[in-house]
Amino acid sequence: MRFVTSCFFLMPLLFLVGACKKSAEPTPTPAPVPNTSILFSWDFENTDPLQHLIIEDDAPTKNSISIVPDPLNPSNKVMKAVLLKGLVRSEASLSALNRQTILYFYADAAKGFTDKANTKADVNSLGNEVWMSLRILKPQEQNTNGIKPSIMQLGPVSNATLNPPIASSGFCQLRVRNGTTPAGDDWNWRVFGSTAYTPSTLTSDQNFVKPNYGRWEKFIIHCKYSSGADGVIEVWKDGVRYINLPGANAMAFNRFRIKWGVYIGEGNKIDSDQTCYFDDVKIAGANSSFDAMNR
Repeated sequence: MRFVTSCFFLMPLLFLVGACKKSAEPTPTPAPVPNTSILFSWDFENTDPLQHLIIEDDAPTKNSISIVPDPLNPSNKVMKAVLLKGLVRSEASLSALNRQTILYFYADAAKGFTDKANTKADVNSLGNEVWMSLRILKPQEQNTNGIKPSIMQLGPVSNATLNPPIASSGFCQLRVRNGTTPAGDDWNWRVFGSTAYTPSTLTSDQNFVKPNYGRWEKFIIHCKYSSGADGVIEVWKDGVRYINLPGANAMAFNRFRIKWGVYIGEGNKIDSDQTCYFDDVKIAGANSSFDAMNR
């Protein structure tokens, strides 16, 4: 009898101890939600760090694009672009699987087509809206003789062989550019077009903030190309939106490409080699958002 009484006496204690033990168990951390809106991404860490990219390099040794240790964290790999004095381009462009065909996205063509009759679907098109995020490191101010090299571009190309033929004259070119001004370098967003297809209020060349030399800066770009009022161009740097250009910004079947590196226009000259580093590049379509690209 004494044994049974002891058991009944111990049961509440055991229950209490069990309850305390259960409540003290750590709450499991939920797994991060995967960002399913991302179409392409590069962290430059794997065995094929430049997948889906075409390298455009006019240096004699063809090594102006390279994968190197992060200048601020040697355990991290990044893409380095060097434009040599006297040359024009050192950049990477989004490509098809064969790395021989540049991928384009379109204005006013939700599915993307290679002809105006909509008879041949372009499976490589990203549609008429694109999001892009990337980190950029400029090591220091570099003399460019007043020229502002392009660092990243979402813009059209001139190509008479495409169906339909296209020319950049009158089209809207978008560039993040960085170069020497009388007051020093500025990050600059340039929309270059013609009033033949784009409103004069859209054509702009905006210096919006000083670079943080020697530090990584994160850019998020949102472009919805349209010949109507629903077009938009937005640019954030380190979470602050500096550029917001709503309204018409393209004509139907404009064909745009995505590239980053260091580039200057034909006929321009820079006074010294230009260096820029890139990491964590992501490209997404219309189902993305600022929050998704900023994760």
